[in-house]
Amino acid sequence: MSTELLINLLQQLRSADAIDVSRNQDLDAIAKRLQSDSDFRLQLGQLKDVWTNIAVVLTRVVKDGLDPQQVEQLMYLFRIVRNGVAGVTRNQDQARLAKLPELIQEVISQAAHTHYGNTAYLMMLRAGVQALSNLLTGNNTSKDYIWNLLIVQPPSPSCDQALLSTLAAIEDETTVLSTVILCYNCIFESNERSALLFSTSAGQLLLAQLLNESHAASGEDERKSFEMIYTFFSHLIGRGYLPDLFEILTNRGNLKADDADYRIRYHGEDFYKQAVEESIPKIQELNIDEPEESSTASNEDTKTKKENSRPSYLSAEHVILFKMVDSQIYTHYQQQQQEHRRRQQQQRDDQNDAEEEEEEEEETEAPISLASVTFLTEVFSRTSALTMEILKTLDREGTGEHDVEDLANLSAGLMLLLGCFAHLTLFEDSMIDVEEDNVRGEDGAQEAENDLHKESRRLQLWFKAQHMAIVQGGLVENAIELLRQADKSLARVTKPTTTAAANTGSTTADQSIGANTQSTLLSNTSTIQGQQAFFVGLKRDIVKLVGNLAYRSRHVQDRIRECNGLIVMLSQCNIDDANPYLREYAILAMKNILAGNAENQALIEELQPIEAVDHPALQEARITARLDAATGRPVLSTSKSEAK
Repeated sequence: MSTELLINLLQQLRSADAIDVSRNQDLDAIAKRLQSDSDFRLQLGQLKDVWTNIAVVLTRVVKDGLDPQQVEQLMYLFRIVRNGVAGVTRNQDQARLAKLPELIQEVISQAAHTHYGNTAYLMMLRAGVQALSNLLTGNNTSKDYIWNLLIVQPPSPSCDQALLSTLAAIEDETTVLSTVILCYNCIFESNERSALLFSTSAGQLLLAQLLNESHAASGEDERKSFEMIYTFFSHLIGRGYLPDLFEILTNRGNLKADDADYRIRYHGEDFYKQAVEESIPKIQELNIDEPEESSTASNEDTKTKKENSRPSYLSAEHVILFKMVDSQIYTHYQQQQQEHRRRQQQQRDDQNDAEEEEEEEEETEAPISLASVTFLTEVFSRTSALTMEILKTLDREGTGEHDVEDLANLSAGLMLLLGCFAHLTLFEDSMIDVEEDNVRGEDGAQEAENDLHKESRRLQLWFKAQHMAIVQGGLVENAIELLRQADKSLARVTKPTTTAAANTGSTTADQSIGANTQSTLLSNTSTIQGQQAFFVGLKRDIVKLVGNLAYRSRHVQDRIRECNGLIVMLSQCNIDDANPYLREYAILAMKNILAGNAENQALIEELQPIEAVDHPALQEARITARLDAATGRPVLSTSKSEAK
C-alpha cells in the first residue's frame, strides 16, 4: 500500500460519523510493511498529513471515550506510529509536533483502567507503550518532552497522573517490559531526567512499583522484565542515586495503604478489596501464633498499643533494594575473579613475568560508588543499633514484642548489608600487593609470608578508597558491638544429646535440627524463641565480615583490640547450629586479626582458662573435658563406660 492510499484511509477514518472497522486489515498491512520496509518509513516522514490525521482520530477517542468496538483499530494505529517512527528522527519530530505523545498517553490511560484482563485491550496497551518508547528512542528532544508528560505534567487532569506505575502493575509481561524499557531509555545517561524520578510523586510511585514488580517477577521463569528492572535500578545505583532511592522508599512507607495516590487500581475499583479478602485465608494457612490478649483488654487499648509501637526502620521495598545492591556487588566480584583467571591463563600461555603483566593491567571500575559505600555504612550503623535494641528485649520472659513482618524485614535487610560488605572487603592473596608496614610485625616474623606475595597484583584504587570509607565509618566497632549483643541474647544451638539422637545417627539428628529451626521460624514467631530464629546466621556473617576487614589491615586489627573485640571474636570459635560454620569462620578471622600484630598476640597470650565445660558434641562422643592442675591446660579423656 502506498503513502497516498494510507492518507486516504486515514482521512476516511477521521471524517466517518461512526466507527468504521471495515478497513482494519488495511491498517494492519500498513503497520507490517512499515516494520520491514525502511524506505517506506522514510517516505512516510515526508507527509505531515499522516501524523495529523492519526491525531484527529485519537482526539475523538479522548473526547468521546474509549469504545470497545474501536480497540482493535486503535491497536493498528499505534502499531503504525510505533513502526513508522522507529529509528527515524524526522518522523519522531513530526509525530511530536502533531501532539501524538499526549494523545497516545490519554488513550492508554483510559485502557489501563478499563481492560479487566481483556486480551484486545492488552494488545492495544502493548502497542501504545511501544509507540511511546519508539517516539523517544535516540531523540533527546522527544525524551525530555515525553518524560515530562509522563512524570511531571500529564496532558490533562483526566489522564492517569501516575500512568507509568499503573502500567508497571498490569499483569502482562510484555506491557511491563515495554514500560521499563521506555523508562530506561529516558534516564540513561541523563541526570536531569533521572532526578525527576525522586522529585515527583509519579516518579516515586514508579520506583516503588518497579521494586515490588521485580520481587514478584524474580520467582518466575521466562520473565525478561525482571532483568530489565534490575538493569534500570543498577543504572540508578551506579550513578549515585542509592541514598535517594532509600529515602524515597522510607517516605513512601509512611503512607497508609488506603491513600488514594498510593493504591494502584489497575483492575478496577473493587480489586484492592478483593485482593485483601483473598489474601486472608492464605495468611491463616501459615498457622502463625500471635500473642493472646487478656480478656479485659479493650479495643481502645489495642489501638493505643499499635500507635505506640515503634515503626520498622526497613520496609519490604528496602529489602528488595538491598538485594539488587548485593547482586550488583557480587556480580562485580565474580567478574573480577573471571578476569583474574583469564589473565593468569594468558600469563602462563605467553610466559610473561608478573612485572610485564602488572604494567598492562588497567584500573577496573568500582562495583558501586564511594558515596554509596559511605551511605551503606551509615545505614548499617542505624540498622545495627535498632537490632541491638530488639535483641535486648529478647532476654525478657514472655512472648515476643515485635511484629513478625518488621522482624523479617529488619533481619533480611541486615543480612543483606552484611553480605554487601563481605564482598566489598573480600580479595585473594593473588590479587593484591600490600605495603610491608601493614603485614609485618615488629619482630619481622612476617617476612617469609611477604616473600610469597612479592609477585602479586596491586590493589585496585577503588578498593583502597572503599575499604577506608568502611573502616572510618565505624563499621568495625558497630559490627563488634552487634556481635557482642547477639552473643548475649541469642541462644547457642547445639546438637541434642538424647539417646534417640545417638542411636539414629548424626545425619538424622542434623536433619531434625534443620527441621526444628525451620518449624520455629514459621510457626512460633510470637514467642521469644521464634523471634530469635529470625537472626539465624547473624553471628556467622558478622564474624566473616570482621575477618575480611582484618586481613592484612593493621589499623583494623588495632580497632578490634581497642573496642574490646578480641574476646568476643575468640568466643565465637565454637559450634553453633544456628550459625553454620561459625567456628571455622571465627578461627580464620582470629588468624587475620593476630597476623603480624604483637599487641593482639600478647593480649591473647595473657588469657587463662577458668574452667572446662563439656560441649554437647563431646558428651555425645562420651568424652569429658577438665583442666590439668599442673599446667592449667584443658585435657580430654574418654569416659569409663566408653572404655569398657
